[in-house]
Amino acid sequence: MNRRKMLLLIIGAICLLSLVVGCGVPVTTLTATPTLTPVPPTSTVIPIVVSTVTTEPTSPARKTLLIYDDDGSWDGTAALFYLLSQPEISILAVNISYGEAHPQVYIQNIGRALDSFGIQDIPLGAGQDAPLANGAPFPDWLRQRSDNFWNVPLPNAGKTYPVQYAPELMVSTINQASEPVTIFLSGTFTNLAQALRIDPGIRDNIAAVYIMGGGVYVPGNITNLIPDSSNKVAEWNIYADPQAAKEVFEAGLELYLVPLDATNKVIFHKADILPWHTGDEKANLAANIFDKLFTEYGLKQVEIFDLGAAVIMVKPETCAFQPLHLDVITEDGITSGQTVVVPNSDPNVQVCLNPNAVLITQALNDSFSGSSEPLDIPSIAPLIGTWTGSISNNGFEMQISVTIEETCQLGQMCGRFDISTVSCSGTLTWVGMDGELYQFQAGEKTAACGEGIDYLLPQADGTIMYISRGDYGETTGVLQRAP
Repeated sequence: MNRRKMLLLIIGAICLLSLVVGCGVPVTTLTATPTLTPVPPTSTVIPIVVSTVTTEPTSPARKTLLIYDDDGSWDGTAALFYLLSQPEISILAVNISYGEAHPQVYIQNIGRALDSFGIQDIPLGAGQDAPLANGAPFPDWLRQRSDNFWNVPLPNAGKTYPVQYAPELMVSTINQASEPVTIFLSGTFTNLAQALRIDPGIRDNIAAVYIMGGGVYVPGNITNLIPDSSNKVAEWNIYADPQAAKEVFEAGLELYLVPLDATNKVIFHKADILPWHTGDEKANLAANIFDKLFTEYGLKQVEIFDLGAAVIMVKPETCAFQPLHLDVITEDGITSGQTVVVPNSDPNVQVCLNPNAVLITQALNDSFSGSSEPLDIPSIAPLIGTWTGSISNNGFEMQISVTIEETCQLGQMCGRFDISTVSCSGTLTWVGMDGELYQFQAGEKTAACGEGIDYLLPQADGTIMYISRGDYGETTGVLQRAP
C-alpha cells in the first residue's frame, strides 16, 4: 500500500460545507439508527470569548505515576492498553466509573485483559453505578455491549478479580504515593468528585488531571447515541454526571482538557488498525476491539476520543493547550452538561483545541505496530493560492472561491472557502489524503452550510478539480487560479 493511501486511512476526517456541497462524512453509531453529525450549537448560556494565549503542558516525568479512570468505553480501553505500553508511565490503579458500562461488570473484563498480559499487581476499582445528581444514563443497548466487551473474546472468562470501591482506592493511592500522581480521566467525573469529597486534601498530591470530555466551541454528541435528543450542546462524559464535572472543574486542580473540538479532528478507518495486529498482545486486543466496531457494528469511521487524549497526555507536542475558564451547566434542560466559557475569569483548565493528527497517528503506530517509519506527507504546494470557478450539482450551478495559505500544514486550519451562490462560507483544515485527493475539514461555517466530503485534486494543466460527495449526491467543478 503506498504511503499516501496509508495517510488517508490513518487520518481521513469529516468536513461540512453547504446544503448541496460539503466537507464531511456523517459519523456512524453502533446502532441501526444512523448517527447524526453534530448540528449547529444552540446559543450558550454564558458568552464565549476565545483566548489567544496558548501554553504547552509540562512533559510527563520519565516515570509518571498514573491513576486510570474510565467508564468502560471501547476507546478508553484502547487508551489503557496504550498507556500500559509506555515505559514512562507507571499505572498505580485502574478504575471504572459510572458511564458506558456497569462498573462492577466491566472491571472484571479489565481484570481478565490485564491477566492475559501477565499484569496482576495493579489494584482494580469500581465506582457507584449512578451519577452524583441529575445526570442521564447512557442508552441500555450501549451499556450491554460494553458489559459484553464489544463481543471480543477474553481469556479467563470464568475468573473473577478482587475489586475495591473506586473513590476510596483513588484516595488511598494518592495519599500513599511517593510523589504527586497524574489522573487520566476518560469517562464521567464521578469517581474523582467522590474522592475529593472523601478527602479534599488529595488535591495537594495530584500533579495533573488529563480529561477527555466536553465541547467548547463545537456542538455536543448526545444525538450520536440518542438522535431525537433536544440536547445539542453537551458531551456524554459530562452529560452523564454534570454535577461531578462541575465539582472537579471547581476543585483547583491542574486540569488538561481534550474536548470534542480536538477529538473530532482525529478520525480512524478500518484499514488504519491493520498495522496494530503486528504489535504485542495489548496492541492486538485494541485492534480486535476496533475490528468489531467496523465489521460487526458497521461503523465506517470512528473518532478516537479517549485514545487520542491518552496520546496527547504522553506526547504533549501533539497539541498546544490554551487557558480558559469553563463552567458546567448542571440544571436539567436542553443545555444540561454543557461546558461554557466564562470570559474575564481566571482560567481553571487548559484546553486542547487543535491537535496534530499526524503526530497522534504516528505515536499510535510507533506504540501499537512497533514501527517508527514516518508518515509520507505530500506537499501542499500545488494547492497554495486562491481558486475560483463554477461547480455543479445535478444541473444547479454555483460559484465557489477557495483559498489555501502558504503556511498550510496537515492537521491545521490553513484556508477559507466561500460558495456565494448559497451563502455558505468558513475555514478549511487539511485533514488527510485519499490517494492523490486532498481532504479538508470546514469550520466556523455559516448557517447555510451542510454535510458532505470535499476533495481538491491538482490537475496537470494547473487547475484543480473540486469534488464533493454527500447526501445531496455529487458536486464537481474545475477551479482556476485567481490572478
